[in-house]
Amino acid sequence: MDQHNEQPAKNRSNTGLLLLVVLLLISNVVMLWMLMSRGKEVEQTQQQVATLTTQKDDVTAMLENMLDSYDSLKTENDTVRQEVELQKQQIEELLSKVKRGSYDLAKAKKEAETLRAIMKGYIAQIDSLNQANQALTAENLGLTQELGETRAQKEALSSEKESLQGKIAKGAVLHTTSIAAGALFVRNNGKQVDTERASKAEMVKCCFTIGENKVTDAGDKVIYMRVISPDGKVLASSDGAGRFQFNGVEGEYSARREVNYQNQPVDACIFWTGGEELRTGQYIVELYEAGAQISKSTFNLK
Repeated sequence: MDQHNEQPAKNRSNTGLLLLVVLLLISNVVMLWMLMSRGKEVEQTQQQVATLTTQKDDVTAMLENMLDSYDSLKTENDTVRQEVELQKQQIEELLSKVKRGSYDLAKAKKEAETLRAIMKGYIAQIDSLNQANQALTAENLGLTQELGETRAQKEALSSEKESLQGKIAKGAVLHTTSIAAGALFVRNNGKQVDTERASKAEMVKCCFTIGENKVTDAGDKVIYMRVISPDGKVLASSDGAGRFQFNGVEGEYSARREVNYQNQPVDACIFWTGGEELRTGQYIVELYEAGAQISKSTFNLK
């Protein structure tokens, strides 16, 4: 009786223990599965974080490289320069959003690709403008050189012309083949007599021959005479005018007369009759025509 009762109790105890073991096994399997699932989720999350970090770094690097490229662009075109500045502002704003993590990376990457395509277009445009400017600079340099050569040729021709005109003008100046000057006094009968005595001298006479000159224009020529006394004073003219242009300055003359010149030798005399008392010493007589000296002589009074 007691053995029969002990046997069922023992069987029930073994069954319960078996159930407990089975439950523990099931529980461990479930926990193991849960741990493995959690590990996969953590790994996937880490992979996603790494992928996002890589994408963020790629987009950031792309935007920063574009900014560097824009900074290296140089153009003198105001319109293009303003457009480039606007593009740089858009890139800087997008870069700031990406770095803060407040913008969808896929959308940011797409916008960055669009901005990079626009940048390439500006690079090509600016390069084309710079090449055009270089071509224009080279062309302007060529034109400047040509203008310089033309100016140099013009200056050379002008200098040659001036030189030729100077030669012609020099050739047009009259010259004398002979000249003689001295003092006179007038006798009671009106006859003029040469004298070397200052006390008797009343007039100065200068006679000369103008030589042949085919270059100068024929016609009346005004000959000016300057008589310079021993004290360096020009004897004053009797007509009261007494001034003319010569050697680029204005000065006094003592007497003047017109001579009709027809490109052939012609004799003429000029007289000073100023009435001024003459002193002893050497006198210088100069003749001028058209502002240039054509002859010179001296005489002495005792």
